[in-house]
Amino acid sequence: KKRRNKRIIVTVIALFFAIYTVGWFMFNQVNSTIGNIFNDISIKDKRDGSDVVINATQPISFAFLGVDNGTADRQEAGRSDAIIIGTINPKTNKTTLTSIPRDTYALMDGYDTGGDWLFYDKITHAYAFGEAEMSVNSIQELINIPIDYYVEVNMPGLIDIVDAIGGIEVTSPLTFDYQGSYFTQGETRTITGKEALAFSRMRKDDPEGDFGRQKREKLVIESIINKVLSFDTITNYQDILQTTEDNVKTNLTFKQITDLLAGYRNALSNIEQQTLVGEELWLDEIYYLYVNPESRLELSNTLRAELELNEI
Repeated sequence: KKRRNKRIIVTVIALFFAIYTVGWFMFNQVNSTIGNIFNDISIKDKRDGSDVVINATQPISFAFLGVDNGTADRQEAGRSDAIIIGTINPKTNKTTLTSIPRDTYALMDGYDTGGDWLFYDKITHAYAFGEAEMSVNSIQELINIPIDYYVEVNMPGLIDIVDAIGGIEVTSPLTFDYQGSYFTQGETRTITGKEALAFSRMRKDDPEGDFGRQKREKLVIESIINKVLSFDTITNYQDILQTTEDNVKTNLTFKQITDLLAGYRNALSNIEQQTLVGEELWLDEIYYLYVNPESRLELSNTLRAELELNEI
């Protein structure tokens, strides 16, 4: 009996050290990956000097930039084809995703004109001019809310990300085919990375044009968030880390990401969607989407309320 108890104790201790070793190995791998994708940028202060702390009580905001950098060997900056503002409120347990159309006429905040005049262009071009830093600051200027963090994803790399987590589940809002991928209105199914990219990029055959594409982009992002928050991806963590390192940049640290997943999980699981709406504008035979000041103010105050900031 004593020998049996001794064997049980030794087995438990050995199991504990095995689990600890595996956990420590995984921790180091994740920490290393986050360190490699970390990219700090200078974001202008829109919070009047107040600190932002991810502590499960303070609402925070982020910008998601889906960047088309083409192939891996492309040297020049691409454009942010998908731009989504997210506000996360742990008190209301709600995340609001707001699409900013890529053609929105906006100030290029930080663009050097060589004089005292301001330069306006399509919001998608802010990334081409100054990458994530100019893009985030231009979004702040457009909507007049603070953007605390950003996540940049190489859109062609979306294929690898979705495949690494074992596919995502979406319900198509319309029937269409694009680049060899077929979707049926109202049908819910699990799609691959290639299908996810096609699902989120088709525009010309959508009756809502770019707005319809934005809705499908948000469906893809929402589905990715839900899949990552589940435990279904734990067995694929090494594939996920590798594709993340290849295709993602962010100014979130490892601790901030773990605090975010731990303290804001319920809010991240409850997503509402909005879209910035404008009207057609042609300047020098170039198409833009013009959003009038009243619409910008309305959206700004909606998001400021989610962030518990004063109305403007």
